[in-house]
Amino acid sequence: MATEPNVGEAPLHSLVEVQEDTRQRICGGRVLLRIRLAPDEVASLSEPDPLFSLVPRTAYLPFLFHDVLEHFKKSAIARMGQPYELWFDFNHTALKWHFPVGVLCDALVGVEVPVPLDLTVHFRGNSVMSDLLPFSGMADLQRSVMNAFKQAIFLEVGSASRFMRLEKKEHMMLWDAILQSDIKSFSQVEEKLMCSTLAECKSLAVRLHIWAPAHDGEVLLHKAPALRESGAAFTLSDFLAMAMPPLLSAAGDVLAEGVEVLTQGLILELHWLRRISLGT
Repeated sequence: MATEPNVGEAPLHSLVEVQEDTRQRICGGRVLLRIRLAPDEVASLSEPDPLFSLVPRTAYLPFLFHDVLEHFKKSAIARMGQPYELWFDFNHTALKWHFPVGVLCDALVGVEVPVPLDLTVHFRGNSVMSDLLPFSGMADLQRSVMNAFKQAIFLEVGSASRFMRLEKKEHMMLWDAILQSDIKSFSQVEEKLMCSTLAECKSLAVRLHIWAPAHDGEVLLHKAPALRESGAAFTLSDFLAMAMPPLLSAAGDVLAEGVEVLTQGLILELHWLRRISLGT
């Protein structure tokens, strides 16, 4: 997948020819979840059966709220007219509802994802979920996701006007595609938001999810050059050397001991990863 040094002026679609079935294989993965009600919230005489759900990696946890509520509401402690506060944890770590399931899975589980993956659902708040953003409905999720898109477009072209100029039906098409994990419909709208060439891109937007003792759950929106000074495409290795040099060896050409890239190699061109990733 190497490119020539003078790739900056080439039409982006000629550099990244993404077939629909290829993108489906890369972005269409699913995670089998086994969801149990928190033991201290069980009001029934016996523990309810778990809920199994095969969830797209591009989905968000609030997409599960309706099915989870219907499955467990007869067994959960009644709130006496008060609304439930649904949230999930994995091994006592509260899961952020505004991150895709695949991101949460990669950050907290890694390569060896168990089948099924066990999550615990809670119907009331406690101190564990204190770091979660307030959630009052799907409008909160839609606002969070769309704001992330606007931020990325601003970093890439220096303005959010492309996103703002989308017609109402295109905004609806984009959101429906996210709700349904519809890769084809998502791509149709995304084409209108992308740079036509790498030289046109002021930067590429990269979101870093950091799960480490001192930065647990920290997220950084980082900009990266689309091109090296030589005119060649910027790679994942280039980005890590620039943004997080401790992850690489002293020579900067291999990963440091104990560090791994889950699915892509260091020589991967960053613009290709941007194109294939559904913007998540």
